[in-house]
Amino acid sequence: MTLRRIPLLLLTLLGASMALAANPPKPPVSDIASGLLSIKIDGMQDLPISGLKMVKSGEQAVFISSNGRFAFYGGKLMDIWTQQEIKELADIDKIANRIDLSRMKLKADDLGALTVGHGKGQVLVFIDPRCPYCGKVMKDLQALQDQYTFKLVMVPILGPESQNIVVQLACQLGTNDTKAKGAVRERLLKQDYAGLPTEPPVQCNKEPLQKAVVTAKLFDLKGVPFLIAPDGRTHSGAPESLADWLADKPKPSSSLATTPDTNAQNANAPENKP
Repeated sequence: MTLRRIPLLLLTLLGASMALAANPPKPPVSDIASGLLSIKIDGMQDLPISGLKMVKSGEQAVFISSNGRFAFYGGKLMDIWTQQEIKELADIDKIANRIDLSRMKLKADDLGALTVGHGKGQVLVFIDPRCPYCGKVMKDLQALQDQYTFKLVMVPILGPESQNIVVQLACQLGTNDTKAKGAVRERLLKQDYAGLPTEPPVQCNKEPLQKAVVTAKLFDLKGVPFLIAPDGRTHSGAPESLADWLADKPKPSSSLATTPDTNAQNANAPENKP
């Protein structure tokens, strides 16, 4: 079994969520997913270890993380997404604590992303339209549009109301109507969803939204906002200072800090967990 074929487990883990879609999406646009259907898994069993599974294929056994990213393979710890070996402690920050979208060949626009800004560095931001911490990020990013291009990807994690809003807005983004896309942008940035229909749109290409949901599961999102900086660093929750986090400025020591960390108020996942 080759390293590139190991991520079939990912497809298996996400199968349940994909089956709920009315029209199952095509595999994500990434060469990492190529050839997944050709592998035969002879058996799989959960281990009494959190987040780790054992995959058996013929005479070979591979221990793989639940999101399909890390695997003990041939005596090595590999990051499957980037095809890199993790050998040193420094590799944890350089490789494991980052998500390299270019190596994964994952394009934000394939996830139905809304673009805000025109700067050189691209920042991917997963949001729920009703999330107040997402609102803080969307407010902060408006002052950074000359420095960064923000790709906002909607995922409905806060219940049925969020799901309706996401579907309605995603369907409008999927049209060729420039005015409609501008209206979606304004609604998101202001978090104003008054007057949106409650009935599902009759015609809508839901494939980008389905890919967004699958990708969120792939990244093991525990909450939103979830940000990926241009250099691959990740952050769950709203950074206290978005500009400082994007610039990778060190946080002040606790003895000097005067403002509580926004993440401490957010019940979402800790920073730097891909």
